[in-house]
Amino acid sequence: MAELKAGGLAIFIAGPQELLGLHVETLRYVSPGESITLPTGFRMRNAGKGRWLIHNERIFVTLGSGKVLDDYSLCPGKWLMPIDADDFQEIERKKKLTHG
Repeated sequence: MAELKAGGLAIFIAGPQELLGLHVETLRYVSPGESITLPTGFRMRNAGKGRWLIHNERIFVTLGSGKVLDDYSLCPGKWLMPIDADDFQEIERKKKLTHG
């Protein structure tokens, strides 16, 4: 099985019900305690275990401060399954057939 990699695509296979089946771009692995700056300029620190920084326009996270962070999140790797571009195109084709 392929491994998650920076700049790759992945699909949620675990985690919150509303995210199952959602495809994301895996931007980079973020180590515990590491601080990062998102492409939006927002700075954040990974206070948990090592996780992947992911991107999708349907993702949002409400931070402890009440601020809503759109399009980006940190996610445990075990919630994601890597997919390649051909897999992604097949998934999108099936969605169109199912949802018209």
